[in-house]
Amino acid sequence: MYQLIGKQVRVHLYSREGIAVGTITGRVADVSEGVEVSAGMKKDLVFVVDIDSGDPETPYKNSAGMEGESWFAIQDVEVIDDTNPRLFSN
Repeated sequence: MYQLIGKQVRVHLYSREGIAVGTITGRVADVSEGVEVSAGMKKDLVFVVDIDSGDPETPYKNSAGMEGESWFAIQDVEVIDDTNPRLFSN
């Protein structure tokens, strides 16, 4: 998992109901394995910085109000690699 540090990634965002609401891009700065995100549920997380929301007028803010950085579940992250086709596309 530590091989993700420094990689450019696309994060797929979902509502609390599990509906896809969009994507953001950024760079992985840290990883944390087996974090308890709720009672009895553990996930591997990545800390993404330099987040670009795609809209300069509306920068990304995490739930704590910090701008341009946040933790995300690794399952919602896609490494951006121009040499390979995207796994998901509309």
